[in-house]
Amino acid sequence: MKKKVFDEDYLSDFMYETEDELRSYSDSYESRARDRFIAYVDEIYNMGSADEFQKMYHADKVIVKKKNRRLMDYVEITAFKDRLEIISLNDEVTEGLIKITREEKGFDDIRRDPAKNLITVVFPEMDFNQILELADATVAKQKQYERTLNSVKMQTGQQLKSGIEKEYIEQADAVKVSKEIEKIIDHYLTYSKILSTAKVIRLGRKIKPETPEDELIFARVDEVMWVYEDEPEDEPEEEAIEEEMVM
Repeated sequence: MKKKVFDEDYLSDFMYETEDELRSYSDSYESRARDRFIAYVDEIYNMGSADEFQKMYHADKVIVKKKNRRLMDYVEITAFKDRLEIISLNDEVTEGLIKITREEKGFDDIRRDPAKNLITVVFPEMDFNQILELADATVAKQKQYERTLNSVKMQTGQQLKSGIEKEYIEQADAVKVSKEIEKIIDHYLTYSKILSTAKVIRLGRKIKPETPEDELIFARVDEVMWVYEDEPEDEPEEEAIEEEMVM
């Protein structure tokens, strides 16, 4: 599967839209809320994925021509949801990498494709405790996003106050801006909760709504499940060479 790239186009279904043109303060707030929402979706999608292991080799060294060298100077690592794909063009580095991965990092499913200079590290299924921890971390990430929106709201409020004092904006317009911002917050917070709930359910954790708001969120989970589906690989131009399982 391909690595997902989250941006406004990919997440267009979740972007805030309004028929009325936003005032400058509201528009600025929406832009910041949007950017942070895209980053939030990227983060919760990749939680528990190989992205979290992408930096695990940064302190490792391998022997190259009888000298200690930084492993990361010789490899290119791409993180996917269920694996790392590592390009290594040096046989000594490849052998050292495989040894480190198995003996020091504790991963057994290592596949090598010599024709592509590719080593694939496949991650095992999570156990029950790991699922619980990841579900809790997902909920915590949503709460963090909520705090971020409120923090940006406070910054905008201070700007509005300053604008009123300096007569850049009328009090009546400031009230309208505040109402617009509340609508933006409600929009992105709602989707952040739906996406968080969908992630927890997809992990296999059994949860149920406890409040009327929860029931509304649960009712919309199916709208966002596609975000967590794997991207299909592009069709190969040539017949793929079967990978070797490294013993």
